[in-house]
Amino acid sequence: MKRRAALAALVLVAISGCTALRGRFAGPDILFVATPEAVSVEMLRVAEVTGQDVVFDLGSGDGRVVIAAARDFGARGVGVEIDPTLVKTSKDAALAAGVGDRATFLWQDLFVTDVREATVVTLYLRDDVNLKLRPKLFDELAPGTRVVSHDFDMGDWKADRIQRVQGPTRLHTLYLWLIPARVAGTWQTRVGDRDATLTLTQRYQTIAGTLVLDGNQVPIADGKLEGNRLTLTAGTLTLTGVVIEDTIEGRADDRSLSSSDWTARRAR
Repeated sequence: MKRRAALAALVLVAISGCTALRGRFAGPDILFVATPEAVSVEMLRVAEVTGQDVVFDLGSGDGRVVIAAARDFGARGVGVEIDPTLVKTSKDAALAAGVGDRATFLWQDLFVTDVREATVVTLYLRDDVNLKLRPKLFDELAPGTRVVSHDFDMGDWKADRIQRVQGPTRLHTLYLWLIPARVAGTWQTRVGDRDATLTLTQRYQTIAGTLVLDGNQVPIADGKLEGNRLTLTAGTLTLTGVVIEDTIEGRADDRSLSSSDWTARRAR
């Protein structure tokens, strides 16, 4: 009888511990399924990871993506994992791989982790979790940051690139997005020596709007962002530039005239 009471007490302690853990880390429960090693490396290749990058793997499992980023690409890696046992496994594996100085593993809920330092984010979560995570990525990541998801997309935010990779037992799908700069609004611009007004609307990396130049209002026929690199086509004019917060600097190419400098400053 005493033995049964002791066992029941241990069960209650275990349940209490799990409840406390879920109270501390309130993110969704996601079953850990390891990404095959070759697919992990391909995720990093799709993101064009270099030694200058900081790679955050959200839901890092046994740490294989972070370790590959450090070992094979010379990057600094940060894994975020809610399971403390997997965090311990990851740290041990990083030390064994000789990359313990470039691979960090955090026991955290990925929804509260500060990811602003990341230049690359990798994911193998679920489609519903990706959608919940999407606002955080837009809020915290700098324009041009690369996001790669294994097998799950981001709903109506269409990927900039989709790549299929053959794994040991099946075909895997990798989705790549570049975090787009925020350009919606009104811009006072200068095309060569001419003043103009640019009004833009934005849906992720797709841009629309109008350009008022020389008293003529011309619709934006084609507008797109690749991170912070903006390209607009209005009539015979193609504007290309780099967005840095509230300014744009680049070139204006007119099919009927020579190219000229193009600058813009956000008015509102």
